[in-house]
Amino acid sequence: MDELVRQHAEGHDLPRHVPHVRLADALARGDDPLHLLPYFADLDRKVENLEDLLSACADPGEEEIEAYRVEQGIAVYLVTDGQWAVFTK
Repeated sequence: MDELVRQHAEGHDLPRHVPHVRLADALARGDDPLHLLPYFADLDRKVENLEDLLSACADPGEEEIEAYRVEQGIAVYLVTDGQWAVFTK
């Protein structure tokens, strides 16, 4: 995870904090630190598990969000502002 963050930090400061979020908790609240769940809901993309999240982020039309499988779960990077979050089981 640290290496991913460093690779994407070109020209940007390293994030001071990368939140780790249990996906089940985020789904119960209907939101997450990056506001991805409401975003994908607005696009009618259903996210119910980590694989759904990875798939939604990997959509060819989705240019502002990148997702990576990491040991802890799925790391998501917002290209537009350099924010990260790790979604876990």
